[in-house]
Amino acid sequence: MACVGIFIGQCGVTIGLQILSNNPPPLTCYDGTQHAIFIDTEIKVLKRVPKSLLRAKNSFSDFPGCGGCFAKGLSSADSFIEQIMEKIRTEIERTDCCLGFMLVHSLCGGTGSGYGSRITQEIKTLYPEMFVVNVAVLPFKTGENPIQSYNVLLAVDKLQEYSDMIVLVENSVVGQELAGKQKVSMAQVNEKIVSNLQILLKNCKQVAKRCAIWEVLKIVSSVPTVKFCFLGSCFSRNMIENVDRTVRSVKQRTGYGKFKTLSGVVLSSDTKLQLLDSRLESKISKSCNFVDWNPFPVEFWCSQDKKQGINFAINNEGIVESILSETDTALLKYHAGAYLHWFSQYNVEKDQFESAFETVNKIVEDYKYSCR
Repeated sequence: MACVGIFIGQCGVTIGLQILSNNPPPLTCYDGTQHAIFIDTEIKVLKRVPKSLLRAKNSFSDFPGCGGCFAKGLSSADSFIEQIMEKIRTEIERTDCCLGFMLVHSLCGGTGSGYGSRITQEIKTLYPEMFVVNVAVLPFKTGENPIQSYNVLLAVDKLQEYSDMIVLVENSVVGQELAGKQKVSMAQVNEKIVSNLQILLKNCKQVAKRCAIWEVLKIVSSVPTVKFCFLGSCFSRNMIENVDRTVRSVKQRTGYGKFKTLSGVVLSSDTKLQLLDSRLESKISKSCNFVDWNPFPVEFWCSQDKKQGINFAINNEGIVESILSETDTALLKYHAGAYLHWFSQYNVEKDQFESAFETVNKIVEDYKYSCR
């Protein structure tokens, strides 16, 4: 059983390269290449992909830049979607049994938000029975792009409709987790993101010979209207320290009891199955603050990885605040009429903005209802 990875834009391609550098690479095909497709306007970035790991036809850069605008990216994607889908179809045929897709992209730039949304829509339309998981990277809160809040708003609107699970990655939060270092580089941020993603890519005892990302999706995003999740990881030689750091990280994600958690998965590399100790299970369950209606809200898995550590995936109400931090800014700009002409020239009009705001409000309501 296989999953096809699709890495879009500079952010997605950079994270994809980091994923493929793992030994062994998680998306390996029978011929040693990867079930992966790289899409970006920057040829320089694509040239960094090792030829031994990727077929030459599985990189695509034959389109103009998107100018950091969702609308331009979406419009450009419409022109090239048939070529991209042909590459995806070919890659599906190379798998023994394709269960679905993992798309990695930013929500800030034009390529990541625009192409990422359009490709997600097309995949779900053509292959409705396969799962689609989007690893969507939120921009730094200090700002990378004057219209990034609009890009996030419009992309979330599309992903909510067509994606089966949205893994929300916050650059600001990852940077804070690494703040103990004197200087934090983007390479370190990307390395941490890939470390967090291992719970979706590793096979373990509980999901042997199955697709890990599919198993996580079934647990974490079992309710189709509330399908966002956070990932985290803690790695050190001391397993007790890993447990303490995991509990602290989960508490931060749940606002120290402020937010309810719908469900979660915890993956330990401890071969002694320390995570199954009843006291520890109780400790993690309390820190997650699970909803009362879910009788089995968390599963504990164990991998045979030699590197001591813990990965977790949780779906909780705190995700709403992460989304609103960008969409509230978009609402202020929208009422002021700021930058709307950047979108109207590519036929993204006010009615689409209004629809996107309604989608975000519905997400907030659904989380409140599910976490009551």
